[in-house]
Amino acid sequence: MKKRYLMYTLIGIVFGVFDFYYQIFIYNTFYDQLSSGFGRSLVWPSLVLGIWLAPIIPIILHEAKVSYSSWLSALASALTWSTSVVVYYLTNAFQLAIIGVPSRPEMHISNRNNPYFLMNWRGVFLDDLIVNNLDWMIVAVIAGMTMGFVLSFIFLRRKTIGQKS
Repeated sequence: MKKRYLMYTLIGIVFGVFDFYYQIFIYNTFYDQLSSGFGRSLVWPSLVLGIWLAPIIPIILHEAKVSYSSWLSALASALTWSTSVVVYYLTNAFQLAIIGVPSRPEMHISNRNNPYFLMNWRGVFLDDLIVNNLDWMIVAVIAGMTMGFVLSFIFLRRKTIGQKS
């Protein structure tokens, strides 16, 4: 069990980094086409939020097959999503500080001698790394548990029904 949950955590880490750059890619590539009308109402949320199903559906089904437990599947999906949320915001901080963002040069580590450098980072730390992280962490835990429980319950129920007939 410990190895499985370590694997779910590693998948969450990889997905958190991937999702950070995926969101930038989607925004830069499709924003003009999807920012109004049908694209804004259905396609945009599907591209931006639907990608979050990619790592947890296989995890939920695998955990259900191995443990025969909807609760452990729910825990696995919540763990994966929570890890992804934390890593997503840490990737954002890494990009601002180390890689650099053209629209936010004041955040780059090379500007550490600027008298407002720490004040700027304080704002990023409080708003992005704490508040936004907590908001999305709550969503990740609740939605991850719900999705994990429901999907594994259906999977296990169908498997049980299939064995009886």
